[in-house]
Amino acid sequence: MTVQKDKIITIDGPSGAGKSTIARLLATTSGYTYIDSGAIYRGIAYAFTTRKNQEAIEEVLEDLPLSFEFGENTRVVLAGRDISEEIRRPEISLVASSLSQLASVRNYANAIQRELAKKGNVVLEGRDTGSVVFPDADIKFYLDARPDERAGRRYNELASKGSGAELATVKEEMEKRDRNDARRALAPLVIPAGAIVVDTTGADAQGVLQIILGHIEGKDSH
Repeated sequence: MTVQKDKIITIDGPSGAGKSTIARLLATTSGYTYIDSGAIYRGIAYAFTTRKNQEAIEEVLEDLPLSFEFGENTRVVLAGRDISEEIRRPEISLVASSLSQLASVRNYANAIQRELAKKGNVVLEGRDTGSVVFPDADIKFYLDARPDERAGRRYNELASKGSGAELATVKEEMEKRDRNDARRALAPLVIPAGAIVVDTTGADAQGVLQIILGHIEGKDSH
């Protein structure tokens, strides 16, 4: 099936639920642009951790030489250097989770996402894309899966990139981030109003994609 053009589609959910994989597949299938909102926060976090002096995050954001290329692959560049792989490290994820609780950081990231989505034809994934960034998105999804399965997926993803992290450590850090994201006062991880909830436990990517496409087809036909 083909997805109608000019739409904004959001996919939210916790770590390891399959958001990135499904968002990429959906974007490729529909001819949309995939926007990885997590890469924006991770890029900010990486830049913040590399500053030698103790600048406040607001000062870092004022002249941050950070750029993003979204499409089939996400590319993050800091001061001319590609940091696309470095931002995926678990310790950067935790810093990103912490910084995402600050209004200045969220405003910075939200502005980038809204600018990119002005003309539609985008699939965005993250933790508040359907609840805060695009509350009026055309179609919203919320993916989830059992914690053990989510941790296993995250571990396999890191292992494929040469990380030596232990599964128990990955699970512990994922659970910590889940708690941070759900409990934060600003834009907590929630099921967005009107979102379609999809449990990806035990399902492969193509199976989940077909479920997603079926829901989109149903909405488009109304």
